[in-house]
Amino acid sequence: MYFGPPGDTLVIVVSPPPDRPSSPARRATIADIARAAGVSIAVVSYAVNGRPGVSAATRERVLRIAEEYRWQPSAAARSMHTGPRAVGLVVSTAAGGVSSATSFLGLVTAIQDVFAERGYALLLKVVESVDAAVATYRTWWAERRFDVMIVTDVLSQDPRVEALRRLRAPAVVVGPPAAAQGLPSVHLDDEEAYTRVATYLIGLGHREVAAVTGPPELHRTQVRVAALARTLGAAGGSLVRMTTDAGPEEAAAATRQLLTGPVPPSVIVYDSDQMALAALDVARRLGLDVPWDLSILAASDSALCRLSTPAITALPSPLRDLGTAVGEAVLAVLNGQTGTSQVVPVGGLAIRGSTGPLAR
Repeated sequence: MYFGPPGDTLVIVVSPPPDRPSSPARRATIADIARAAGVSIAVVSYAVNGRPGVSAATRERVLRIAEEYRWQPSAAARSMHTGPRAVGLVVSTAAGGVSSATSFLGLVTAIQDVFAERGYALLLKVVESVDAAVATYRTWWAERRFDVMIVTDVLSQDPRVEALRRLRAPAVVVGPPAAAQGLPSVHLDDEEAYTRVATYLIGLGHREVAAVTGPPELHRTQVRVAALARTLGAAGGSLVRMTTDAGPEEAAAATRQLLTGPVPPSVIVYDSDQMALAALDVARRLGLDVPWDLSILAASDSALCRLSTPAITALPSPLRDLGTAVGEAVLAVLNGQTGTSQVVPVGGLAIRGSTGPLAR
């Protein structure tokens, strides 16, 4: 998937099919529907937009006639009365927002699927910095271009979240409540998942563990590392952490540095499938046998993990579930709910050939 350079805008429009003409001559209009239903144009508008003041029988009659005429309200006209019916998402490449295009596409697709039945549009813009994202959100809100904003790849102290709070702009943060600063939030249960990862590695006899992660300012990175360190420490183990841009090139360099150091770890945990696959190649080039000389574990599963040799042990990547939860949280905000928080479980660890008992 190609996102284009920072500053490009991708519009993902999820809406009903376009109007079809009721006859070869012309399309039906709202006046035609009102005339056929024996009501005023205002009543038709109220009925199709689900607004109060119309009886159930009248609403049903109007909707039935609209369907017979293959008529739908004009999006432009509707926006004049009900707002833009759109959701805005700005992604910063500096925060590792599109480090894995495939994973990001899965998240966005799941969000848009939730919007499909409501006729909302999702507008995605990629920018080069968090400051540029803040400026974009401010402009969008000043222009009233969107009903709700979404913030992904949340930082521990995120200026995007703070800006949206100050603007009093409706928003959903993809991160835990601690990072959402009172805004509605949805997040993966990384703390529980990484506690399980550490427990699994301890059970295999590993005590010298390394974690190669994405940018250190990402809140999820801090949560993951803290869970690993806490659980390993309680069992007498230790954790070495190396941060990268979450790309495979920097992951490979970090892996080589760890494995050629004075005390190489017996297992390395990676933030993504691409990072773990790059590490597998580095281990081979150094003459190490996985999993006997080194165990490798990825925090997100994919076909890359399943098809590599050996196959890579990985946590599942429930981005479809996360995207669905984010979409539902946005709809809840549109319905007037505030301060909600939802946790999405990560799921069980897929144990494969890249991890094994400590052999030294």
